[in-house]
Amino acid sequence: MKKIKGLLVFASVCAMTAPVHAQVFGIPVGRDAAPGMAGEMRASANITIGDNLNLYGGRFAFNVLDEAFVFGDLGIVDPDRGDNGFGLQAGGQFTLPLQLDVPLDFAVRGTLGYASLDQKEQGVDVDIDIISLSAAGVISHTIDEMFSVYGVLGLAYARTEFSASVEGFSVSSTDSDTEIMIGGGATVNLNPQFGLYGDLLIVDDPWITIGGTFRF
Repeated sequence: MKKIKGLLVFASVCAMTAPVHAQVFGIPVGRDAAPGMAGEMRASANITIGDNLNLYGGRFAFNVLDEAFVFGDLGIVDPDRGDNGFGLQAGGQFTLPLQLDVPLDFAVRGTLGYASLDQKEQGVDVDIDIISLSAAGVISHTIDEMFSVYGVLGLAYARTEFSASVEGFSVSSTDSDTEIMIGGGATVNLNPQFGLYGDLLIVDDPWITIGGTFRF
């Protein structure tokens, strides 16, 4: 009976946490689709607010070409219930060399991420590991050297592994899901070195990000 009870409790925990944690990475975008300068480096910090968890992180980005940059993220995953976890992410963005008679830039973007955290629910400790992938297109318009706006549309995939032990009874589960990523944001350059950005993205749930960037 204890095993059955433990299994039912664990199943209910997984049912609640799977939608919450299914899509963590691919967020934030934090940059428009305009080309940069080869050799440019950027360091940024941000906070992302979600319905059931917050993300606090930093990013380092390097322009390998004028049209392409790569980046790496490291952050803290802070769920409403349970202990803080950590997240890693790597990705890149490439500005498409389109010659169109419109004041727009187009880019493609991809990320690979991993997160690990613990969730407490109904007296059960659940370990959660997430591997995620995202691919998206970015379109942006630079209003002047100070301000730009951008939109994002793509797909985000996540594989989430749960494991728990209830009164000596161990059980595990795996869930995978693919969601549409849609939203947009804006960047503001305060001077040649410092800038601010904000995202509003919907990946199953809405995610709001604010952050700052230093160029060097």
